[in-house]
Amino acid sequence: MGRVFMICPEPVRRLTAGVGTRFVALAEVLRDAGHAVTLAIPNQASEAEAVGGGISVVTASPDSLGAQAEGHDWVLLHGHLGNHYLSQRDDLPVVIDLYDPFLVENLHYHRDLGFEPYRNDHATWKLQLSSGDFFLCSSEEQRLYYLGWLGALGRVNPLTLEDDPTLRGLISELPFGTPETEPPPPPSRDEVLEGTEAGQPVIYFGGIYDWYDPVTMLDAMPALLEADARTVVVFVDHPHPGETPLSGAAETRRIAQERGWLGGAVRFESWRPFDRRFDLPLACDLAVVTHRPGLETDLSLRTRIVDLLWLGLPVVATEGGTMSRVIDEIGAGASIGSGDAQSLAVAVRRFLDDPVARGDARRAGRAWATRRRWRDVAAPLLEFASRPGIDPHKGRFHELAPAASTAEEPVRNRLQRVFKRMRGRR
Repeated sequence: MGRVFMICPEPVRRLTAGVGTRFVALAEVLRDAGHAVTLAIPNQASEAEAVGGGISVVTASPDSLGAQAEGHDWVLLHGHLGNHYLSQRDDLPVVIDLYDPFLVENLHYHRDLGFEPYRNDHATWKLQLSSGDFFLCSSEEQRLYYLGWLGALGRVNPLTLEDDPTLRGLISELPFGTPETEPPPPPSRDEVLEGTEAGQPVIYFGGIYDWYDPVTMLDAMPALLEADARTVVVFVDHPHPGETPLSGAAETRRIAQERGWLGGAVRFESWRPFDRRFDLPLACDLAVVTHRPGLETDLSLRTRIVDLLWLGLPVVATEGGTMSRVIDEIGAGASIGSGDAQSLAVAVRRFLDDPVARGDARRAGRAWATRRRWRDVAAPLLEFASRPGIDPHKGRFHELAPAASTAEEPVRNRLQRVFKRMRGRR
C-alpha cells in the first residue's frame, strides 16, 4: 500500500470543526485500507487527541512542507496551507479536496475583511485547480461548478476528454460521511443543558456561520412559545472565532437580548470536545437549519445535517442545497421557504406534537445515514490511492489552446462591423 501526506488547513485538537473532522475521518479510512498516513496540521501535533492510532501526526511547517512530504507517494490537501507545498515541489501526485467551497463562503465576509481575502482565495483556486491531479467535491452541483473552473483553466481539454469521457477520473464526489459506529446513547438532558427537563421542547440550531439565517428561527419563537412557554432553541459558539468572522452570531445575541430571551428561551452553548460533539443535539428533540438563498446555499452540503440524520433527529431546513433536497426525498423532516417564520413554526410544532411523525423522520434519517459511512463515500479516494498518478495532460493547455490573437485583430474586427452598419443605413 501507499504512503500519503495529508495537509489539513484547520487545527485538529479537542475542539475540532468541519475540515479538521473530515481530514481525521479520511486519514482513518486510508489507514484502515492499509495505507501509511501522515497528517500535517497547523497546530501542535500533541494537541491532536481526536486522531486515532496508527496515524503519524506532525506540525505543518509552511516553509518546509515539501521536505515534510519526502518519502511519501502522494499528497492530499485543502485550503491555503497547501499553496506552500505546491510552491515547493511538483513531483508527487496531488489530490485537492474541494468539499468546502471557501471562495464562495468567504464572499459573505468581504464587508468585514475587504476584498483582499477574496483575491487570495481566487488566486488559491487558480493555483490549485491548475496544479492538482485529482479533485474531490461534495455534490453533483459542486462538481459541475468546479468543472466550469477546470474548463476555463484548460484542465478539461481534448486529451483529458479522450482518456476519460465522464471526467470522473479528474473530479469525483466525496461527500461528508457518517461514523462507522452507531450513535452514542442520548445523555441526560439536565447534565448537558442545565436547567432543562424531560418533556421540555428543545430545538437544536448549532453554530452560526454568516450564510445561516438564525433570525427566521428567532421570528418563529413567539408562535412556539405561545404553544409551549418552555420552548428553548440552542445555538453553539464557534470554536475558532478569531479565524472565522461571525457577525451573524453577534446579531442573534443582540436580538435575543432585546426580546428578553437570552439565557432562557435562547441559549448559547460552548463547542463540545471532539469525543462529546454529539451531546448537544442528542439532548434536543429536533433540529432547525435555516439559511439564506444564494450561491453558497446552492453549492453547500450542510455537514451538520449529515450528522443530525445519523443521530436520528428530525430536521426542518430552508429549501436549497443538496441536504434540504435529501430531507424531503427521504422524509427525514421538512423544508420551508426562505425567511418563512410562520411555516417554520408550523413544521417544528408538527414534529414536537406528533411522536409518530417524529419517529418516522428519525428512522428515515438513520436509514439514509447508514448508507453514508466514511468508508463508503471515500471510494473515489481509495480508488486513486490504489493507483496514484500525475495527470499527464495538466500542463499541456498552452500546447492545445488556439494561438492568442494580436491586439490589432479585435480592433480591426470592430471597425469592420461599424463600417457594415454604416453601409446598411444608406
